[in-house]
Amino acid sequence: MRKLQITLFIIALLFASTQTFRHIYVKWLEPTKSVLDKYDEKIEQEIEGSKNIEELLSLYNEAYNKVREYERNPRNAEIKQSERDYKEPYKTERKIRKSIEEWESHKLQIHKIRFYWFCGFFSLIIGSIVYISLDKWLGIVGAITGFTEMIFWTSPTIFGIFGARFEFERLLTNKLFFSIITWFLLILTWFLLYKFQGKERR
Repeated sequence: MRKLQITLFIIALLFASTQTFRHIYVKWLEPTKSVLDKYDEKIEQEIEGSKNIEELLSLYNEAYNKVREYERNPRNAEIKQSERDYKEPYKTERKIRKSIEEWESHKLQIHKIRFYWFCGFFSLIIGSIVYISLDKWLGIVGAITGFTEMIFWTSPTIFGIFGARFEFERLLTNKLFFSIITWFLLILTWFLLYKFQGKERR
């Protein structure tokens, strides 16, 4: 069992460490500016600078009304669905809609991270109690389940930033925070396990 514990600890610590380093890089060190930023359209700058969903909804409401006005006017040419991503007034409306959907997606991810990370934490606690008082193998399963949940849900975001950055930053902060705690829990669990096993051998 000792060899298995060492192997699992090394693998878990490897994942926790590398993804924590990546979160730190993305949050504080990764360049976010481009020399082409000055050529962004006004609406893209407004989307990027939005601090909450209400600001995005205000922008979307204005763009949505322009689309409705355009469609109500029979003198305006009908724009094909395939052309609406790059022709106004649909272009702006779709950009803002995509940013709102991305914002809501990040918000949902934050909710999932917090829920599943605490599920993992409670699994670790229960596993530790079972390991000490009842059965070692069953306790190990509980601990593995707990750390797997915590590491998986703090893994780096695959997709990049689209639209408003504020909610993405909040998502990144949550992942970094829980990733660091997971790393410390791994170290703490190892030392406690080592101490417990040392007492058993006496």
